[in-house]
Amino acid sequence: MKEKITEADVVKHYIPLVVRECKNSYKGLEAEDRITEGRVALIHAIRTYSTQFGCFEDYLLTQLKIIMNQKNKEAWAVKRIESIFSLDAPVRTHNESHTHLEFIRSIPYDDTTIDVDIFMGKLSSLESRVTHLLINGNDLKKISDELRLSSGQVESIMEQLQSRAKQYLDVDKK
Repeated sequence: MKEKITEADVVKHYIPLVVRECKNSYKGLEAEDRITEGRVALIHAIRTYSTQFGCFEDYLLTQLKIIMNQKNKEAWAVKRIESIFSLDAPVRTHNESHTHLEFIRSIPYDDTTIDVDIFMGKLSSLESRVTHLLINGNDLKKISDELRLSSGQVESIMEQLQSRAKQYLDVDKK
């Protein structure tokens, strides 16, 4: 009888790769937190992987990059809040009065929204429409019907979007 590969087997196999990827990157997080978040990303990749995504290792590295970038941004935002002076506080001239409290209370700038806006701004109108339909949970058939395209055309657009996302997130460069 053939033995099944378990989630634990996959984790055991890929954890050295995850540790290598997280060890010297994502410095907003402490070393232990980077490894922990990397393990969570690995489990997420295992549970969401489908053969239509291609090679599991490539999918894992893409998911790891996306999740770790987000966790790193969140960690830096928390650190900015914790700092005595926020770098995001408005610059004032010397003759304007202000207190340290204004610096402390200033809301940190979350560049995640801008990242998404920049990425979406670089898409063609058709790619943007496909992306919005995907985000809203539409499947390939609904998207092709909505846009009056063949499923092959929609698949091609989806592949372009994946490629652009990888390029944008700098996944292929190490």
